[in-house]
Order: sequence, then C-alpha cells, then structure tokens
Amino acid sequence: MDVKNAFLHGELDKDIYMEQPKGFESKIHPEYVCKLKKALYGLKQDPRAWYGKIGEFFIQSSFKVAPSDSSLFMKAKQRRLVIVVVYVDDLIITEDYSEEIQRTRENLSDRFQMKELGELKYFLGLEVERTKKGLFLGQQKYAKDLLQRYEMLDCKPISTPMDANVRLQEDEQSKKHHLDAVKRILRYAKGTINFGIIYKKQKTTR
Repeated sequence: MDVKNAFLHGELDKDIYMEQPKGFESKIHPEYVCKLKKALYGLKQDPRAWYGKIGEFFIQSSFKVAPSDSSLFMKAKQRRLVIVVVYVDDLIITEDYSEEIQRTRENLSDRFQMKELGELKYFLGLEVERTKKGLFLGQQKYAKDLLQRYEMLDCKPISTPMDANVRLQEDEQSKKHHLDAVKRILRYAKGTINFGIIYKKQKTTR
C-alpha cells in the first residue's frame, strides 16, 4: 500500500518558522514569518515526523516494533501473525490470517489516504516472483540498470567478484587498481544477473 501525501500527516515536535509564501505576503506585516502547525514537504524533520505518526498508529492498533528494526511492526494474535514493513510512504503487509490483514488495511484507509498497489512485485530494487515452487527474490532489473549506467551491459562475465591476489591500499597515488576491482564486481554481477533466493513452499515454518 502507498500513503498519499505521507509527510503532511507528520506532527512537529518543535517550533519551526518559514517566510511568508510568495503571493500571500501580508501587506500590513510583511516582516512577519509563519509558524508551521504541521510538517511540510521539504523539511528536514519530515521523515521523523511521519514515522512518529505512522508508528503511533500501529502501536495503538496493538502492533509491536521489532527490536532489530524500527521500520518493522508485528502483531501476534492466537498464534497468527501480521507483519508490516514501512519504508517512507510505502507499506508492505503480509500475514497468515486474512481477516486481520483486511482489518489492518481498512484501519489504515480510515486514518490515512491510502492507495492499493496489489501484490508485491518490486520493492527497493528487489523483484518478487511467485512460482509453483515458492517465492523467488532477485535483482535482475537493478543489476541491468547498474551495468547500463556504467556502460558494461555487454561486458564479459566473471565467476568471482574479487581477485584473491590483489591487495588494495588506501593511500595509492593511482586509483587504477580500485577501478579494476569495481569493474570486476560489475562483471561478476553480469554473470550472476539471474541469480536469486527462493523460499520454497512448505506446510510448516520452523
């Protein structure tokens, strides 16, 4: 799901002032400034203010923040689990309890302006493909874009990302060895462009 105008939902935790917007200046007090009541796009405080708002929503909805990742929210109920990952204004929701996930989506839509994006297929450079065997995660598009950016889409693939005999030095006058090492990594990416991780289907999870 996607949150529309996410940063405009954020609450500021300190006083912030801005110049009067052009075209809306006060003729009586042109020297006055505006005190913001809510977050505004472009502020350094935007991400933190928005996270505070969405985090508050999930905590009030009986979710808990994962100890290892503050962007991961979990809700366990009668051996059922709902998981939500928040990345700025994008939310990934997964579960093993369809009724609870539907309730979560409805509650989100009641509180914020939400947009349904359907099944997860692409997220932060990660491609998600559902197969008969299970869930396949890859980065083919990301790798191709990277190779194309550095004009190495037609380079010769290589089987290892590093040369074990090369020792890179931080204080080298010439950075040619560093450049060669980076090119080798890209050549390795070319040879492994279709690689990925598959999570196989199974009846139980350990």
